[in-house]
Amino acid sequence: MVKTTKDKAYLSNGTTLEKASYKLTQDEISTLLEKAIDLHFEKEAFLFDQNIKALSLFFIPKIEDFRSIQGKDTPFIKTEFERLYKLKRASILAKENLSPSYREYLKRDFDESGNLRVHQGYFSGDSIAFNKGKKESSKENIEANDIKMILSEKEKLLSFQTPLRFIFSVWALQEGWDNPNIFTLIKLANSTSETSRHQQVGRGLRIALNQEGKRVTHGFLKGNDNAFYKINYLDMLVSGEEVGFIEDLQKEIEASSFIGGGSALDREILARLGLNERKINKFCDALETLNAVEFDETNNAYKIIAPICEIMQNNEERIKSFLSDEEYHAVLSAFKMAENPTNKRDQIINANQPPEKVKIRQNLAKEFKELWQTINAQSQLSYQNIQKTKLIESIAKAFNESCVMREAITFESKRYDPETNRIITEQSSTLKIKNYANALQKEINALLLDFAKDERLPLKFTLELYNALNKEHFTNSPKKAFKLLKGIIKDKLHENLLSCVSYGFCQNAFSNTAFDKTDPLYCEDGSPKTEIEKHKLGKYKSAQTPSPNYLYETIIYDSKIEEEVSKEQVKVEGKSIEVFAKLPKFKIPTPYKNYEPDFAYLLKDNKGAKIFFVCETKGYEKESDIPKDEKRKMDYAKIFFETLSQNLKNAKKEIRVVFATRINKQDLLSALKNALKETP
Repeated sequence: MVKTTKDKAYLSNGTTLEKASYKLTQDEISTLLEKAIDLHFEKEAFLFDQNIKALSLFFIPKIEDFRSIQGKDTPFIKTEFERLYKLKRASILAKENLSPSYREYLKRDFDESGNLRVHQGYFSGDSIAFNKGKKESSKENIEANDIKMILSEKEKLLSFQTPLRFIFSVWALQEGWDNPNIFTLIKLANSTSETSRHQQVGRGLRIALNQEGKRVTHGFLKGNDNAFYKINYLDMLVSGEEVGFIEDLQKEIEASSFIGGGSALDREILARLGLNERKINKFCDALETLNAVEFDETNNAYKIIAPICEIMQNNEERIKSFLSDEEYHAVLSAFKMAENPTNKRDQIINANQPPEKVKIRQNLAKEFKELWQTINAQSQLSYQNIQKTKLIESIAKAFNESCVMREAITFESKRYDPETNRIITEQSSTLKIKNYANALQKEINALLLDFAKDERLPLKFTLELYNALNKEHFTNSPKKAFKLLKGIIKDKLHENLLSCVSYGFCQNAFSNTAFDKTDPLYCEDGSPKTEIEKHKLGKYKSAQTPSPNYLYETIIYDSKIEEEVSKEQVKVEGKSIEVFAKLPKFKIPTPYKNYEPDFAYLLKDNKGAKIFFVCETKGYEKESDIPKDEKRKMDYAKIFFETLSQNLKNAKKEIRVVFATRINKQDLLSALKNALKETP
């Protein structure tokens, strides 16, 4: 390789590899357009009978897909939409039982000059452009008038007298655009961010307006639930590239209903999850007895004071005595999503309120200082003696022996039922088997470059690896093949890296007494801070009394096992626990993200020798329950602490560092004994 830039790699043989962003093929776009038109017509006749005009909104990759710029190229999406719409319209008009008024409505689709008038694009800057005076052609005049109508003439757009009902846009029509009658929303381009996805979906979450301009609300329909949901119903059509799109939106709705620790238990949400009043009362009573909630007299609500998900799991039999299995898992799932933020330390903080703080016991902080400094010694992760040929052979063998099925274009219809809070799969069918042979021949270099960058692999290694792989897997499905390859590389790298990973500590790593100003426990001069912000330790505050040797005056925790650990008063054979603490900001670098152990103990034996015991407290019943990626990080953490202990020995420090994972219900003594046996 000669050189690389942000999006290109120039190889010594003259080949240039260029990064290409993902986009749907014309075949896939055509399939989605056809389905979108079908969906629109399925509901349009019904809504027409309810005196409501149906609109459909498409989000497309770029303006040129709908509008010809300076006469260049034929816009594919617009042209293909027109072809498919005319075919579908003809089949609808051929029906003998079509209502005369709806037939008359469809006849307005073309103007006197034969132009199809049902569709128009609205893009950034159009709001300025249509005000620039008379256009040069009748086509431009039509375009300008349609844009004006989309932008500011809502009543006209929603009238049956106006044939326009398919709107195309690149972004989420962000210039204050709003319309209540979007009944079908189609994404032909991936969202650039979570925000744009929410904006796009929001365009279809509106109560419909009828021809009299009245909102078709629940009250307007005299409280008829079935009629309300049948009318105010949004169909979303997305490609398979956005797997779980609807499920993710549902999770956000549920999670926003069960906001983390300290919030109120929402009875209305429990009802939506399928619980009747009697079961809700029993559930609240059980949680109060189990110290998961407490009743707030002022706000007349139950306040969440402990992790409900964990308490439900630990008391499953009791909760299931009044909830069915389905109800139990629905409620458990909702709390699981609310109680598992992406980062257990970085929770949302209200900047308008001073952060709650926890006092640090000063006498114990002085004892804890050396332990804290030692485990925070600066280290560098490095790899030595990696056997590349052996690694490629092991990856290729596992990949080539695996099966990758041919990819098909399938249509799957899912419906969100707001009454039961469930997503129901109603229909699934195969439309077409894909063939990637020709496309792959042109794009494979770009795909390999993307893969190497995304997985942070050397390009030379990636190309050598690809040469050893079964190419048919990629022809069957590039996406599945690369996903399979990614997983195998991860597994084989781990097997090989365990013997190659090393942690290096700088020469003065254990003699530097300075502290960083951002240190959560100590000031820059090494004196202990008087308090620490609660959110740096966990989510929940316990009413239990901590152990006399615990660094903080209050127990803050994320799981019940952490609460139990914090109040333990255990005597270890021949050793005394001087101080222990939940670690506020401690990370070990590993090939798989950072690893964050929970607790650290300072122990002394009868001769005064120190043992630093670092422990990850896991709320799993057995070791086999720990996820694979978490186990991998633990393997690297073990190497880190073994290396740290050896470096301390080399530096003539009379300190031994040991590391262990403490599984749920395992006592401290057995965890420490196991760690001492395994650590030299």
